[in-house]
Amino acid sequence: MRATLTFFGALKTYAFAIVPVIGLLELGAHEVQVHWDAARTAVEADWKPGDLVVFEPFWVDSIGREHFGAKLAGIPDEARPDDTRFQRAFEVSIRGAHDPELADWKKAASRKVGAITITTLENPSPVHLLDDLIDHANPVGMAVTRVDNGTESECHWVHGPTTAGGLGGGPATPGDRFVCNGGGFVGVSLMHDLTDRPRRCYFAPTAGGSSVVRVRFGNVAFGGALHGHLGLANFNERDRTGPNVTLTWRANDRVLGKITHVDGDGWKGFELSTSDLAGQHGDLVAEIASSGAGRHFCFEADTR
Repeated sequence: MRATLTFFGALKTYAFAIVPVIGLLELGAHEVQVHWDAARTAVEADWKPGDLVVFEPFWVDSIGREHFGAKLAGIPDEARPDDTRFQRAFEVSIRGAHDPELADWKKAASRKVGAITITTLENPSPVHLLDDLIDHANPVGMAVTRVDNGTESECHWVHGPTTAGGLGGGPATPGDRFVCNGGGFVGVSLMHDLTDRPRRCYFAPTAGGSSVVRVRFGNVAFGGALHGHLGLANFNERDRTGPNVTLTWRANDRVLGKITHVDGDGWKGFELSTSDLAGQHGDLVAEIASSGAGRHFCFEADTR
């Protein structure tokens, strides 16, 4: 009882200091906000459509997106497959942090806005995309089937609300998707990879057993290479106990390549030669197979 009285007595004695302390905290928070807003203004003055904006270290990404908004830091760029498609990037960083994926890019300019450093970087080897398969996500641009015991059945396009899976539920089920009668679906969603980075990709839960999910992209513009990535949702592979998932690519009735994802691979990149198809348009087929059903598999690709 005496200790309690002593505590409240001390609290009463020093209560006068609480208000100025809170005021200092609010002033500091306001200054931080001013710096972020000033950084956004500085980047926006030089930003052009197609430029990339990144925030480092990664834990300030949500703060950066809040202040920079969808125009400068929208979902397609934030959940990008990699940085190779961008010609220029603005790295907005604090505490000397840098994006390791941009380590080889040429430093064109740098400036400070309070505690924030804005570095303009140029890609030394920019690529030109011919076709991004994410843009085919509609019943005109692609078709999906499921093959069970040698029988191929069509998966039907549906339009509805996006539904989140909740804790441990994996990526959100997209509202616009192909739904298969035997179970499963294919549609564009956001997946957090093994490093917890968001990725925009085709969410295609595996059918399991000997079943195969087949995705046919129509009228694809081919170049010299098919470049892409595949992966599993963070929680779905972090224990490294699940069965492998195989992604097979075909064009003109021949196999372009087969990529196997093993738990622990994370967001795994690949590039397959399509030099013999360069300049042509045609169908491109992706086949997803795994002995395990319901693996939260996601993939994306482009031609270049």
